[in-house]
Formats: sequence, C-alpha cells, structure tokens
Amino acid sequence: MKQLIKKILSPILRSYDIRLEKQKREIDALYKLLYDQVHDLDSTLSFSASQTVGAFSFQWSDLKDGEAMLSDKWFKENVTKIISEHETLIKKEWFAGKDVIDCGSGGGRWSYGLAKLGANVTAVDINTSALEATREALEGIPVKKEFIQTPLEELYKHIPAGKKYDMVWSWGVLHHCGSFNTAFRQVMDLVKEGGFIHLYLYGRESVSYEEDINLFKNRVYYNTLPSFAEKEKFLIEKANGDRTKLHQNHDIYSPLLNRRLDYSYVKKMLEDNGFTDVTRTVQSTEITVRAVKGKLAPADRDMLLHPASNPPWFTKYFDQ
Repeated sequence: MKQLIKKILSPILRSYDIRLEKQKREIDALYKLLYDQVHDLDSTLSFSASQTVGAFSFQWSDLKDGEAMLSDKWFKENVTKIISEHETLIKKEWFAGKDVIDCGSGGGRWSYGLAKLGANVTAVDINTSALEATREALEGIPVKKEFIQTPLEELYKHIPAGKKYDMVWSWGVLHHCGSFNTAFRQVMDLVKEGGFIHLYLYGRESVSYEEDINLFKNRVYYNTLPSFAEKEKFLIEKANGDRTKLHQNHDIYSPLLNRRLDYSYVKKMLEDNGFTDVTRTVQSTEITVRAVKGKLAPADRDMLLHPASNPPWFTKYFDQ
C-alpha cells in the first residue's frame, strides 16, 4: 500500500516542487529588479529616497544611542584620536582653526570630534533631528559652528558662491543619498585647492551582490511590519537579544537605500574631479579614503601620518 501511495503522490509532489521553484525564481527576479532600481547611482525610486530619509530621522530622534556614538564613553573619549590617527592620517594640530564641513552629520559624533580638535564646523544634514542632535553635541565647544538642513544633492543652494573648505568630511552618508553621483560631485566641489576630502563608503568587497539581495529582502520585510513593537522585536532577534544594539540593527535594516561601491569607481571620480594622492587610509573591505584637491602644500604634507600599526578602531566592536 505504501508503495502504491508513493507511486501516486510522487508525480504530484514533483509538480508541486517545480511550481515552487518557478515561483522562487520569479520572486527573486523581482527583488533583483527592485534592488537595482533602488540602488542606481544617478537616481533612486522616490519612495526609497523618502523612506531612507524617514528611517534616519527616527534614528537620530529616538535611537541615537549605541556603539561608536557619543553615548559610548570609549568612543567619545577617543574620537579625536580616531579622526587623526585612524581615519584621516593627519596630525591633530592640523585641524586647529581649519574650516571643515561635515556632510551628513547624523547624531553629531564626527562634528563633535572635529570641533574638539579645534576645527570650525559646518554641519549639514537632511533631517532636523540630526541637526538638533549635532547642535547639542557641539554645545560649549569654543569654535565657529554652522548648521544647514539640506539634501547633499542641493548643497549648492545653501553654501555661498565660492565658499570652499579645508576639509570636506562625509562618513557613511553618500551611499544613502537619492543620487550618489550628484551628491558626490557636490561635496567634491566644496574642497579648496590643497584641501582634503575624507569619505567612508560601503564597499562592494564586503558584501557580494547575492548577499546584498538577501539583506535587501530583510529590509523590505522589516519595513512592512505594521508597528514599531514588531520592528523592535525583529531588531532584538537580529541582535541575539541585546537591546543595546537596537541603533546598529536599525541602521542595517531600516534604510532601503544602501549602495555598495567599487573602490575603482570612487577613485576615478575623485581623479576626474581634480583630486590627487587618493589614499585608502583604513585597510578594510569598506572604502575609507582621503584625497587632496590639486596639489598639497609642503607644510601640510608634513602633517600626514603613516597608517596605524594597530587594528582599525572599529574592530573593538566586532567580538562584543
């Protein structure tokens, strides 16, 4: 009897498996199509741009505490060293009195560090919640401060004509912009001759295209959850129950727009726009790069540091 049942059911089950596999291929194809449209370098879909802005607005108003934030005592105490000796490879004394623009200030951690180094800071962000957090972070630090609310693609509307900066800093922001190429050109245009640009971007080397598609599926799922209680449960599960990692996991799963760049593409854009000495200051699969607009003055060249011999600062958080 068992053999007879098996004989009858086998073709039915095979047919069912074939249909399931076909449906999976079709769904995967739709996800890939959506992923590619969302992450186009020139323009994203309007809903993914607005959703990503909203995700960060909530993050900087309600989830701004976390690892490597100003609420993190170790990070706050070491942020000036991180900026100088790990990120930019420029001596601390270079920053005093320099004009630096933080393009995408978020919760203000890097603006805070740059101000503590003595730089005059212009903080730019698309979200008022971010600028409010940055303003609070810079309170009491005796440097010049300016706060500008704008998407990076429209910086030219808010910066006085001809205004240039000694350093343009943009850490983990450009890959979230509605148009990566437009925003990148805007920030590059603000560097004065002989000045620096410093960028952190998600690198394609870190996550394969197929892995990124699976991550994108999780982001779509997370953003369709009907309440924050359910979203919070999702984030806590992803953090293996550690509520202190809510910020980091929201950062991973909430913004739909998370481009990953090839270093060769970034380097060519910098060089095509007049930058020299393009240097990956942190050796990792992500892209941490410093470049000079035109020719670096000899005095500023004397301010450059060799790469740190110890591991990058962020490895502190990997095994926690």
